[in-house]
Amino acid sequence: MARAVELAWESTCAGSLGIGATITDGDGAIVATGRNRLYERDPGDDHLAGSALAHAEMNALAKLRLGERSDALTVWTTLQPCLQCSAAIRMSRIGCVQVLAPDPLFRELHRMRDISPFIARYWPVHARRDADAVAAFALLLPTHTMIFWDWIHDGWPSALPGIAALAEQLVATRELVDYATAGRTVDEVLASLWNRLDACVDEIEALWAVS
Repeated sequence: MARAVELAWESTCAGSLGIGATITDGDGAIVATGRNRLYERDPGDDHLAGSALAHAEMNALAKLRLGERSDALTVWTTLQPCLQCSAAIRMSRIGCVQVLAPDPLFRELHRMRDISPFIARYWPVHARRDADAVAAFALLLPTHTMIFWDWIHDGWPSALPGIAALAEQLVATRELVDYATAGRTVDEVLASLWNRLDACVDEIEALWAVS
């Protein structure tokens, strides 16, 4: 998950949505990585950029060969997978999904598993981390990008008012942009924002309770 958070920060620095993902094998070794590249033309070491498909999980999954499908594989993602990525994870026959932070737009998406026995057959186990300042950071990054580009969905700030308010403040002051321009590491950025992120933890727990 630490590498996924680094990728999320790289995504933010590049002007994309600030989400990262990794895939590990049964021994815990990273076998694929991907990051959100919605607003980039160059896919870099990923496959997808500049399209609605250029999500972090999609870029990580695209690096797996067909024969690498295995229930021993785990996807680690900084944000709860969306409808598109959940379907791709299921079709890749991933065994487990580890989620750092909930997505307010995709509550109860796990119910997709019950559409048919075929979908349920290879539906992965989903697990989540306890809410903490790092989870708040994982939510802050895409929130900041959405506010910066002025296209945030109403369901996001209503579910995460503290994180949305912090993102608005950071957009206004350009603090996060300045960190990106200066090449600050994710650990440095987390240290600078930690107390403000920690104040948002309760609303993440509340969102998990209804997701």
